[in-house]
Amino acid sequence: MIFKEMKDTDLVRVLELEQACFKQPWLEKDCLYELNENPFSHGWILEDGATIVGYAFLWETFEMAQLARIGVDPDLRKRGYGKELMMHLFDRAREAACEYMTLEVRASNEAALNLYQKMGFIQVNVSKNYYPDGEDAIVMTLAL
Repeated sequence: MIFKEMKDTDLVRVLELEQACFKQPWLEKDCLYELNENPFSHGWILEDGATIVGYAFLWETFEMAQLARIGVDPDLRKRGYGKELMMHLFDRAREAACEYMTLEVRASNEAALNLYQKMGFIQVNVSKNYYPDGEDAIVMTLAL
């Protein structure tokens, strides 16, 4: 597996994964903003062979890293790609001198909640009606 910085040319596959992974997928303009305009955002991809199997956007702001987005191909889940991607993100955040990582996850996303808990994240809050459809978000953090 190869972990590398995302490029504009990776967006075709990333946008396919967005559609497959999320109820409210980011649009091309959202991803382009994260790659080219947001000074705190870094896009990453995980490849297995020549195929992008997962991706993430990580915001690095001083001592805090925020997992803004992460997705793994639904057809390739339960193979360790999510864990592998998270481990690389931890390394990247530490290299950027971040001390903590935070994230929000849908309250109904049991698979993601289980992964994050296994990786050491703890729940610190619930953001009521966080998502456009009214679902709550579980706010989690991890000391790096």
